[in-house]
Amino acid sequence: MKKISIFTNMFFCLMCSLLIMSCKDDENGTDSSALTLLSCTPGQGENVSTEGTIELTFSKSVRQAPDTEITLNGSAIRVIITDNVVRVHYSEPLADHLTLDIPSGALTDMDGVQKYEGLNLIYEIKLEKRLFDAVVDCNGNGDYTTITEAIEKAPSSSEQPYLIFVANGAYDEALIITKPYIHLIGQDVEKTKIQKLMCRVKWDGSGSQPVGWDYSSQNSAFAQANGLTSSNEAVVLVKSNDFHAENISFINLYGARTAEYGGMFGDGQADALMTRADRISFYNCKAVSFQDTWWVRNNESDNWKGLNNRNYADNCWIEGKTDYLYGNGNLLVENSTFYNVYSSGNVMTAGSHYEGTTWGHIMRDCIVDGVPEANDNTYFGRPWQNKPIAIWINTTCKVKIADAGYMDMSVSPYLYAEYNTVDANGNAVDTSKRKNSFTVGGVSVPYEKSLVLTETEAANYTYDNVVKGDDGWDPKSYYTTEKLPAVENVSIYGTTLSWDGQNKAICYLVFEDGVYVGQTTETSYEVNANGGTYTVKSVNKYGCLSD
Repeated sequence: MKKISIFTNMFFCLMCSLLIMSCKDDENGTDSSALTLLSCTPGQGENVSTEGTIELTFSKSVRQAPDTEITLNGSAIRVIITDNVVRVHYSEPLADHLTLDIPSGALTDMDGVQKYEGLNLIYEIKLEKRLFDAVVDCNGNGDYTTITEAIEKAPSSSEQPYLIFVANGAYDEALIITKPYIHLIGQDVEKTKIQKLMCRVKWDGSGSQPVGWDYSSQNSAFAQANGLTSSNEAVVLVKSNDFHAENISFINLYGARTAEYGGMFGDGQADALMTRADRISFYNCKAVSFQDTWWVRNNESDNWKGLNNRNYADNCWIEGKTDYLYGNGNLLVENSTFYNVYSSGNVMTAGSHYEGTTWGHIMRDCIVDGVPEANDNTYFGRPWQNKPIAIWINTTCKVKIADAGYMDMSVSPYLYAEYNTVDANGNAVDTSKRKNSFTVGGVSVPYEKSLVLTETEAANYTYDNVVKGDDGWDPKSYYTTEKLPAVENVSIYGTTLSWDGQNKAICYLVFEDGVYVGQTTETSYEVNANGGTYTVKSVNKYGCLSD
């Protein structure tokens, strides 16, 4: 029995050796079997959440080949490989799909001989229902009655939009936003107003007019409490990246017109907006004052050195008289109206761009309008400091631009130009009398560049080039490709209001006679049934409201 046992063990070892040898391709022990994918979790085409792990199991141990990239939604990622299992961890809170691309040859066996053929996996992201993070309503129907309170409660380091809905009302506040990803969504641009009487003018103490903010003596309690100085005051001051606002009017009552806004129509520096960060956008908003309405401010001396910070405004209204869009950084204003409020010397821009600025201030497909007296008394801009850049493309002038086009100020512009400027009837505007020299220190300095762009030159100043940049920031998608249609089939039965749901809606807002009532993630809501007219708006993942 013992001999048989020994023989049996020897035979088993011999067979194992032969089996192992059969898997060898040569004397060096290279495994010649094909590298194949055994399983993929989750499977191709499945719905996934915004955060998770994709796990790929292969027929044998793998490694990533040198100088290759595996990408997720177009960006290179680091994969985790344990023997024959490849794991991809992801967090894509704003995406609506995942695309994992492993090019041919990016994965190989451990010897680098057998190359995986590659694959492209596409997943749909399941939208997670959620309410606005905060609702502000001065009537008391929301979480807060002031916007300041809502922003104070926002996380200090969010990586996805913190959604704040602001119901109609006049909010007498000055905001300082130092937290990223604040999305401030108003109900109606004409009725949702953030306003304050603020100015950088020191009155003589006569008491004949209300004192604004007297920073020289620091006698303003608000200024001291909030760290405001003469160089960073504004009704809304944005100091953090990824701020977005919709359907809101930003009004400095010191400079705003009296009949239209109840303002003082004061002639002095009074900012409605100041933006001091990257990736800041506005859609369907108004900025209103007299002088210095919007300061795009990215100083070279600031710690962040954000010379190429990006600002974007679409379908907006910018109003003022003196230098009412000014500063530096990169700004694209599209499909918007510049409204000039005075009888003489309306100057729309005053640039102060630094060396190294890529684009400057670009106005594209905009309207220049104003009070009747602004005709022939309105100018594209004047060069404030450093290397000013202001370019106007496809401008429709409902009030006539002065023949000179520009005024003198402190320096000669680095780049002033226009393209396809037309009058209210679509006729080409005569640019032959545009100012071609600028007085600097009492000396006339010729402007040596062309004040009129060629078609080819104008074509460079696009949304993709100026706004998207290298990181693909795409604020226009918030309210265009991602905008939801109007909610249909709203009906009431007893006290239950109901409507048709929408797959891409995160929640719904309910209004009675235009007044905010509440929000829900469901497709029904219990109301008081007072006989009013109810409307429902759906909300996308960026906070944008449906029609």
